[in-house]
Amino acid sequence: MRLALITQQQPVDLAAAADGTGPRISRAEKALEHCKDEWSRAYALAKSKGQPPAKALRMATVAYKLAMPNLDTLAAIKAAVACIAQGIRLEVFDGRDGSQLLYAAQVALALQTKNRRKS
Repeated sequence: MRLALITQQQPVDLAAAADGTGPRISRAEKALEHCKDEWSRAYALAKSKGQPPAKALRMATVAYKLAMPNLDTLAAIKAAVACIAQGIRLEVFDGRDGSQLLYAAQVALALQTKNRRKS
């Protein structure tokens, strides 16, 4: 089921996006696509090397986590929250990991907001 969900991608017209005539893609959408792409790439690589499904899922999960954006800017925090939510839905994160990551994003958001007020 995870593989079916992760591979559901909406086509993006890259030429239109590059010249400004197509829809703008938010940083969160780019991060979501990057995380999904890394998950799929790692899963396919593991399967091509003959790894059992459980090992392939574990490798894909690690790749997804490594692909997530850092929590260093407001846009990156929003993107990370989107990736965390998608990861919970796709069972990349269990309940505890997802909760901890969302809390980390909340703390980072509070720090970003505090720093902006001082500026």
